[in-house]
Amino acid sequence: MMKSIQTVLFMIAITVVFISALSFVNETSRDRIEQNLKVQYLQSVLYAGGILPKGIDEQALSNTSTTSDLPWDTSEMLSVFQTRIREIQLPVKAFSVADISKIIPGAQDSIKIYVFLNNSNDIEGYGFPMVGKGLWGSIQAFGVVSPDLKTMTGIDFTEQMETPGLGARITEQEFKYFFRNLDISGFLKSNDEKPVIMVNSKTQNNFENQTNSIQSITGATQTCNGVMNMMRDNLGLYLELIRDNQPF
Repeated sequence: MMKSIQTVLFMIAITVVFISALSFVNETSRDRIEQNLKVQYLQSVLYAGGILPKGIDEQALSNTSTTSDLPWDTSEMLSVFQTRIREIQLPVKAFSVADISKIIPGAQDSIKIYVFLNNSNDIEGYGFPMVGKGLWGSIQAFGVVSPDLKTMTGIDFTEQMETPGLGARITEQEFKYFFRNLDISGFLKSNDEKPVIMVNSKTQNNFENQTNSIQSITGATQTCNGVMNMMRDNLGLYLELIRDNQPF
């Protein structure tokens, strides 16, 4: 009996030691994890806006490359972000806060967007986070549109839980490149029911021949549908908010 009690006490002691060690590791690594997540998000914001590290030709990137593969120097990236991007608040005005909160969690009487500037401080785009639903969970993205709100500059998927090798390929260069120069002018046309569409195959990208279509990923129908629903729900709302608050 005494031996059994000693064994139990020993196991409890071992458990306490391991829990304490894990707690210590978690506490000491939390700041580093948060910093890494922030860096990854900044990379996504810059990528969506077409801002890449010096010397990088996007068309030369591998089809399977992701944003994390871009060789950013962290200090250079922060400098570029601080120089070329500004955060502003847009008032909701005529929109229902309840309706906007369904798409933009936490939205109150205004929402935050990013303004992209060129080297002459002229506006070259507007960026914003987007949220949708994929096959296994939430899909979060960051999109950038042109100043006239007619063209999408680019997109990056910042969070996703999709199937590796299938739906998770939305993070790869081959899929995301079709969002470059995508025609989104239909979003602000009241009679356009499908301002963006997804097709099974495209022989040209949207720089070579601008269209409102994106190429789907074979075997990832639900993920692709989730991306399209996210675009239709989020993009139209942001475009209206920007249009109503900015002169063109």
